[in-house]
Amino acid sequence: MELVTLGTGAEDMIRAVTYERQSHKSETDSQASPKMQRDKSIAYIRSQDNWTHIDTDYSDVGLSGYDPNVIRPGFERLMEDAKAKKFDVVVIYMLSRLTRQGAAEALKIQQELAKHGVALVSTQEPFINTSDDNPFGVAFFALIAGLAHQESKNKSKFIRDAFAQLKARGSHSSGPVPFGFTADTTQVDGLTIRTLSPGERSTEPIGPQSTPADAVEYILTTAEDGMNPSAIASKLTTKRVRTPLESLDEDKATALRKAAQKRRKSGTGDTADCEWSATVVTRILRDPRIAGFAIGPVDPKTKRRQILRDENGEPVRPHEGFREPAAWYKIQAQLDGRAPATRRDRTGERTFLGSWGKLRCAQCDAGMTVSNTDSSYVCNLRRAVGDVPRHKLRTPQLDTDQIVAERVWARLSALDPSDPDDIDLLTVASARFARQGADPEAAEELAEQEAQLAHVQQSIKELAEDRESYKGPTARRAFADTMSKYADHEERCVARIAELSAASVVSTRLPLDEWTEHNDGNPFAPDGIWSRWDVDERRAFLDIFVDHITVAPVTTKRGTTQERTDARLEIVWAKPVEEPEEVTGS
Repeated sequence: MELVTLGTGAEDMIRAVTYERQSHKSETDSQASPKMQRDKSIAYIRSQDNWTHIDTDYSDVGLSGYDPNVIRPGFERLMEDAKAKKFDVVVIYMLSRLTRQGAAEALKIQQELAKHGVALVSTQEPFINTSDDNPFGVAFFALIAGLAHQESKNKSKFIRDAFAQLKARGSHSSGPVPFGFTADTTQVDGLTIRTLSPGERSTEPIGPQSTPADAVEYILTTAEDGMNPSAIASKLTTKRVRTPLESLDEDKATALRKAAQKRRKSGTGDTADCEWSATVVTRILRDPRIAGFAIGPVDPKTKRRQILRDENGEPVRPHEGFREPAAWYKIQAQLDGRAPATRRDRTGERTFLGSWGKLRCAQCDAGMTVSNTDSSYVCNLRRAVGDVPRHKLRTPQLDTDQIVAERVWARLSALDPSDPDDIDLLTVASARFARQGADPEAAEELAEQEAQLAHVQQSIKELAEDRESYKGPTARRAFADTMSKYADHEERCVARIAELSAASVVSTRLPLDEWTEHNDGNPFAPDGIWSRWDVDERRAFLDIFVDHITVAPVTTKRGTTQERTDARLEIVWAKPVEEPEEVTGS
């Protein structure tokens, strides 16, 4: 290592500058504080004879000295000014502030400075002094650079190990608190565990004053009502609800905005921070923490956060979510297209038969919705699809509702326990009623187990599709381990679903007597059970006995509207699932 001669005579003034670096911004009196580093370095300069401080800021705040890919503007400026011979010596607090990449990188920096006649001095490591005043500086410099590198490696390992322990407990161990949540800390086995829960809610309608938790709740509610992420984003933007970026403090928002602009190379004209996007809405809906789950790594294919699972493959759920797991899984199924959304009609209301797939067009088998212009259910196929011609089919809403309800109640009143068809209907209806939740806790667990099964089966499918990308023994072991966890969890879900389903059917009976015991068995009396039920209860009742209802086109103008409607409706009753015939060889 080359030594640097500072000055050629007693009258020469040595021009000195300082360099400071800290990985995280802080202006406290801690050892890592840039202000503290600078004060110490300036004090050292002033203690030296014939030294003068050149007051130029070369500090780097919030930037790592370990990552070689990090660009440090202050350091780059320092090296450029060294080439221009704007100073004679660089004073640092400690070598670790200059670099943590090891001896080779430290020596490279020192040699580049020496090439331009610039020495390097550390205030806390007096043996690091590459001027000709300290001939032992070369050897000590190389030694300390190596130690700084080892210290950083040890610290990184400690952090990784700590994060691993925290993740095993499902702690939110790093990064900002998710949008809409608040974090609480607690001590568990000597570790500080951060658990999440929904943040503060307001009582005001959704708008500019809404809290982040209000925004998340609005997103979830509208998604459950069948609105897609793009439409939700448009609604939020129109209502001027604060985005996740706008909800941050000014410094954080500015930093994230600049980072996003740099990634997109969109320049200063980027105004995405004040507009909601379908991507942001989808990211919130997909976040497992919404259901209280801890998160694992990002799936490289789907770019989604995975659910953290324990050694048995079970989801880790340490947080309080906005929704129970079953509800969150249902949203995932809707987003994946694996389940229909619970949609409202065009009017914004939920009706007995509209927009949930029960009432179907006999021409194209599509579900019918409510017309915007009159009180009718409608199927409007605007262009031919295959052999199905374009058509518009309508049926009066009130008449259709009444006829369907009366037919269902009429069949219940005439059930014959000796009729095979009625026996089949009662068997299926009992199973469906049990699944709807005669035992609310069992029904909730059953729904969650079914949702977990669908989710883990989808994960197995996606992982299997990516099998060829797992190359090498390490990748193959990771693939096999993950697939084994998924398979074990799938097996447990299947077994538990079978157990819950069997128990619910055995322990549940249809409450036919309770349904018909009032008003002389007339459910349509003014204070009868039908008038007391809301839309959801009426739908649940219909779903027990009916698969769907078809509406045929109008073929005659004879009779009243109700008579013509009655002739067009066909109810397809619930039937047991037929077991496939076993094929045997002859």
